[in-house]
Amino acid sequence: MTGVAVATAVAGGLLGATEAASATPTGSSATVPATVTDPCGYLSWGSYRHCDGGTGSTVMLDVQDVWGNIYHYCVGPGVTNLQAPIRWRVTGAWWNGGVGCSPGFYG
Repeated sequence: MTGVAVATAVAGGLLGATEAASATPTGSSATVPATVTDPCGYLSWGSYRHCDGGTGSTVMLDVQDVWGNIYHYCVGPGVTNLQAPIRWRVTGAWWNGGVGCSPGFYG
């Protein structure tokens, strides 16, 4: 192959990859449904994945810090960073039975 033919083949491959990538849905991880292989619940380092089966439901969590303090946090579908509003290291989170809340920190 000549240099021009190689450059054309590489450019064609890159353009093909760009077109394939643009055909995939875009958006935040919170809007992408979890797959069967993605774990649900407390992940680690203050992250929690709410798997809702596509219903769009919200649930209330109990979130525990390193000192044993319990906070309430409502999450929607997808992965949520629970650590942001809590001063001390988050060590766990679990569903407390609440549903239909407005997503956010409740203290």
